[in-house]
Amino acid sequence: MYFSNQSKKNTPTKKENNICPKCSFDNYHAALYCEICFYPLNVVKYPSQKLTPVVSQPKMVEVETQNNLQQELQKPSVISGLLVLSLAIALWFNYFLERRPTYISGNGKDKIALYDSMSQVKDVPSGLFSYGGALYFASLVTHGMNETMLQTHPDFNLRYTKPTNQDQSYAHGIKMLLDGELSFAFNGRPLKDQEYVQAELRNIELLQVPIAIDGITVFGNHDLEVGNLSLDQVKDIFTGKITNWRQLGGADLPITPVLLTPENLEILAINDLTQVSASTQYVSNYTLTLRKVIATPGAISFTSTSLVQNQQGIKVFNLAAEHSAEYIAPMTGKQPNLELFENGTYPLTRRLFVVIRQDGTPDQLAGKAYTEMLLSHQGQEIVEDSGFVPLYKKKI
Repeated sequence: MYFSNQSKKNTPTKKENNICPKCSFDNYHAALYCEICFYPLNVVKYPSQKLTPVVSQPKMVEVETQNNLQQELQKPSVISGLLVLSLAIALWFNYFLERRPTYISGNGKDKIALYDSMSQVKDVPSGLFSYGGALYFASLVTHGMNETMLQTHPDFNLRYTKPTNQDQSYAHGIKMLLDGELSFAFNGRPLKDQEYVQAELRNIELLQVPIAIDGITVFGNHDLEVGNLSLDQVKDIFTGKITNWRQLGGADLPITPVLLTPENLEILAINDLTQVSASTQYVSNYTLTLRKVIATPGAISFTSTSLVQNQQGIKVFNLAAEHSAEYIAPMTGKQPNLELFENGTYPLTRRLFVVIRQDGTPDQLAGKAYTEMLLSHQGQEIVEDSGFVPLYKKKI
């Protein structure tokens, strides 16, 4: 068969020594890779055709980019900027967490929340709302609790409602709450089963929220010679077993116990109120209690330390546990010993409560709003200034 010279030039021919060093296949003379195993062939005789790894250049670019980025990040101006940005993010995150309340009691939307300030409290109703019950709230009012609430929420107005029959017992305060005379009530003891039953009969739920710890101070006429008492001696005085100060190492002087109501004896763990001393005299409020004790030789009474911390003309007794001689002062100068109340070293303390109606009325909103403002960090500072141990104050 005849072939032209042109066709011979276009016909691929094999070249000697273009053999794959890996598999020994004899490749065409122009092959750069083995046609069988794709192994690179010897191209020394063809310097214009160099094999270059496909991925080598991108790797160099990537490394160079990373180096440049590291150099940029190491510049002082960039480092400072990142630090400022990190600080800003941390502050924002902390602020966000601080603004979120925690909850301590209640169910669903009625849960009691803890806020940082009174201004954060939500759903504060507008109107005039009545409160009453245990008289220890007087110290809170004196130290600006109601005034601060009104400054923060100008339409939230509060008024104290005095019992018409002069009954200042805790039980009567809860009765006034159930009768609708009060929007919320202060209580110096936990609610009793009977009070929960009475509320249920009226389709009302009662929520009691602890707000502080109170130390009880036993005090007497300023001229008394006795300065120390144990709890068992105090009980014997108010139940009529000890009737003269001479029995306690003092002068020959009759003892005159002064109380608002026999119910006060429950603070001393005296539950049989028929045991009250026959010589007990009753008054209608703590102002009259102080006046009676100051004016009566041999008189003795007890009340919240917050109500007597700045009083003149009375004898404050150091108190010991029953059958103990380790007497502890409820105050240092004019300041209550809150640390001793808090850790239980002082032998006579109690928890204080606010009781709220759970009946879907504006009174419920008022009680919840008041409690949340009082339990806020701002409110708990006022609680402490008033002579009570705050339960929810932030530790700084």
